[in-house]
Amino acid sequence: MAPESGAGGGVPDSSAESWGVGGVVGDGRYRLTHRLGRGGMAEVFAAEDVRLGRTVAVKLLRADLAEDPVSKARFTREAQSVAGLNHHAIVAVYDSGEDLVAGRPVPYIVMELVEGRTIRDLLLSAEAPGPEQALIIVSGVLEALAYSHQHGIVHRDIKPANVIITHGGAVKVMDFGIARALHGAQSTMTQTGMVMGTPQYLSPEQA
Repeated sequence: MAPESGAGGGVPDSSAESWGVGGVVGDGRYRLTHRLGRGGMAEVFAAEDVRLGRTVAVKLLRADLAEDPVSKARFTREAQSVAGLNHHAIVAVYDSGEDLVAGRPVPYIVMELVEGRTIRDLLLSAEAPGPEQALIIVSGVLEALAYSHQHGIVHRDIKPANVIITHGGAVKVMDFGIARALHGAQSTMTQTGMVMGTPQYLSPEQA
């Protein structure tokens, strides 16, 4: 995902050299402290919100995808989808915007920083959840999905890597990057016949 961000004069211009740990995003408001993860579409950093004095997560679209209208629209849609959702089992979105990388605007999303492990990591470890914990996890995910559906948003990519268990045992659903609105303009963004999601976790009728 995105390279690094530095602040310069009036409008910060982020460069591949400065947009990373120690760099800043959002007119200097968010200072990146360390990388949390990197995916095919984006990078996620822990960051300090210098205005409010809190720790957040900043998700940055990869700079090479920023000029692709479809990638940019899907990334922006994640912020729009989750911004209207306020549920304890959904990772909250606080802010979004664009910063400059080599003169090109690259979008970012500022989210709740959740400390814990994904279900994927748990399944690959010696601490795989037992029946009781699995029931708690499934219940939490279903709560999040029921709430998002009630508010017109379908996640479309539920999988172990998109569910976090906090150190306190709470369940959090994240990554609404390919979410779809049930009604309105977003509901028509996906081309007819296009299958969205991770192949291994698609329902049988989609696979």
